Amino acid sequence: MTESMQSLYSAFRAHGLPKRQVRAFLPSWWDDEIAETPSGLQQAKFILARALNLKLRSIAETPARIEFDLPEQRRFRLIKGTTADDVELAVALARSASKIVLSNIERPYLRPASAADIRKKILSSGKPWVGLSDLLDYCWECGIPVIHLASSIMKKKMDGIAMSTNDRPSIVLSSKKECGYLLFHLAHELGHIALGHVDANGAIVDTEIAKNDDGRDDDEVAADEFALELLAGKASAKLRLGRFMPAADLARVVNNYGATNRIDPTHVLLNCAHNGNFWPLCTKTLKLLAQKVSDKGLVSSYLFSNLAEEIKEDSLDLLRALVDPE
Repeated sequence: MTESMQSLYSAFRAHGLPKRQVRAFLPSWWDDEIAETPSGLQQAKFILARALNLKLRSIAETPARIEFDLPEQRRFRLIKGTTADDVELAVALARSASKIVLSNIERPYLRPASAADIRKKILSSGKPWVGLSDLLDYCWECGIPVIHLASSIMKKKMDGIAMSTNDRPSIVLSSKKECGYLLFHLAHELGHIALGHVDANGAIVDTEIAKNDDGRDDDEVAADEFALELLAGKASAKLRLGRFMPAADLARVVNNYGATNRIDPTHVLLNCAHNGNFWPLCTKTLKLLAQKVSDKGLVSSYLFSNLAEEIKEDSLDLLRALVDPE
């Protein structure tokens, strides 16, 4: 059987990935004419296997088979409207991004401390509360990369993925929500790592964090409690403020409460909304609390500032395709 670049695209299309999406993961210098020779086609297969975290043996077959190289341990919590295929694609992309980053940072891994100790460390440095930038600083100091995955080929966004590659953990976030949410998601995923929930080559995928408390396993509850202790000082923190206030008044209330109790005001608000179920008001109020730099923009700025200067251009281009497809 004669194989070509078009038949390779067809293999991806049968797996739900159209040609235009696959081409986005080929380097800028790539021309499909390169694949007119057997060695050129194998080169294309190798590039795409690395980019999409595919099993090299499967894609090297004739015809190519598309099979993700997923972590040995993987625990998915599926919600309505999310399939196993959606989650597997997200995990494959997260693993690809994590491998690139882990091979291009210089810090060794240090296991995170307890939630109480992390909070104490941050507050004792003069910070008013544990905010997103503070938690990003801490994760990177521990050698734990934090990546915001924004690839357009993801059919569903995952709130967070805690994973490990050869015993090196990373955290991948992908929520599109602009303000406040990523702080809790990051604290929750850090909890999975600090509490030893992730195997040496494993992944825990949280499709939706803390939507409700029904049917959640012990590790998820423990990660939530870790996040609450880290951000609010108590693992049982359930705040109830301002359910019937106008957004402007509620913004002032949560700002004052946060300053007094050393809790990020966005977490105060989201904690209250979770317990009081007033999400439309919460959304309006979050817009008043939002900073000039979006949360996902902040995560990405930390990522690129922590990469080694000698990272290869192709690796950098691929990473940008995964985290900043715009």
